[in-house]
Amino acid sequence: MMDLRGARVVIVGGGAVGARKARYFAHEAHVVVLSRSFHPDFEEITAETVTCDLSEMDDDEILSYLTGSFLVITAMDRADLNQRIGLLARRCGAHVNDAVGEDGDVIIPSVVQGDTYCIGISTFGRSPAMARHLRICIEEHCGDIDGMVRLQEALREDLKQRITDQRVRSHILNAVLDDSAMWDALPEGTDQAKEQALRKYV
Repeated sequence: MMDLRGARVVIVGGGAVGARKARYFAHEAHVVVLSRSFHPDFEEITAETVTCDLSEMDDDEILSYLTGSFLVITAMDRADLNQRIGLLARRCGAHVNDAVGEDGDVIIPSVVQGDTYCIGISTFGRSPAMARHLRICIEEHCGDIDGMVRLQEALREDLKQRITDQRVRSHILNAVLDDSAMWDALPEGTDQAKEQALRKYV
């Protein structure tokens, strides 16, 4: 996990895969997409699109687009062109992710994210379908993670004032996590759930 605010991310390829990668980074990075044409999804993505034919460019022309990038993602159908651009990206100091399966030094995980948490899931490129499956399992079966994070945060602060022994505080917090009744209390709001936890465990 890295803070990419203001970083330049170049995506080579304007198809569906390129659009998916652009959407992944567009909320914080400056995303530039290079392609001869662009998938309709790009109309809804905050990204700079540059119409060009990379197969007709020499190395210096391509480098002019890659220089200053933190990350370059190659997402074209042509493996030879992806490899060529990946090598050029490394020459200018950028990290590389090859979205169609060739080796790069960056793996982009499947992500489950809420207001208070972020979970990255990766099979190291072996099975993107499994990574998506695990993401869906977390989303569908792990309950209100945001609500529990907020409850744990509020409860930790309260317990620091009440209990000096860190081991006791940790035991209470873990007991709350394992208590289905506490998860059921989350819709009532953080304050009410916290009071219920304090009555039950302190």
